[in-house]
Amino acid sequence: MAKHWKLALTIVAGLAVGAGSAAWSMKRGGLSGVGAGGWYGNSVTGSVDADPWTRARVALTGLLALNKSQAIYFTTNVDAAGARLREDCRYRVAGAALPARWWSVTVYADDDYLPLNDDDALSFDATEVKPDAAGQWTALVAPQRAGEGAWASSRKAGDYSLTLRLYQPAKSAQDDYASIPMPSVTRIDCGGAA
Repeated sequence: MAKHWKLALTIVAGLAVGAGSAAWSMKRGGLSGVGAGGWYGNSVTGSVDADPWTRARVALTGLLALNKSQAIYFTTNVDAAGARLREDCRYRVAGAALPARWWSVTVYADDDYLPLNDDDALSFDATEVKPDAAGQWTALVAPQRAGEGAWASSRKAGDYSLTLRLYQPAKSAQDDYASIPMPSVTRIDCGGAA
């Protein structure tokens, strides 16, 4: 009788570990794809070629992905130094012209939902940044607005991620994600200290 209980316990433990690792892989692992500077994207997201793990991850995170001819998605949860993005820190997001008709960067809390704050500033987009003569732009991601310019609020986001969406991307961007000049995410300070 004890052998049967041990066998049953082993099977239950194996199923629990397997289910847990699958859920982790869909939610946090399996970030295959390309990108640069901490950003990653998967070229089959939103396509009929997506494997079951990619489809499950899209369903689990609520991305509602479009086909890559309509939108390309990139996500990062780290800054340029590789440190986790945190609510209490301020970050400068900087980039150049992106190969798309329109783009946006959105803050997502660790639960993959928008942060529950009332700042009405959970993203910034191509219409809000002010590129210089060379096409370079900057925006701020922080728990509070600091001056003028593009800003996305990280208040009540905890450890969070940023999602970059390129809408109606150029064919060259669809074919070669590595050719896309990804924005940098640089920590300015945390809790008011550099």
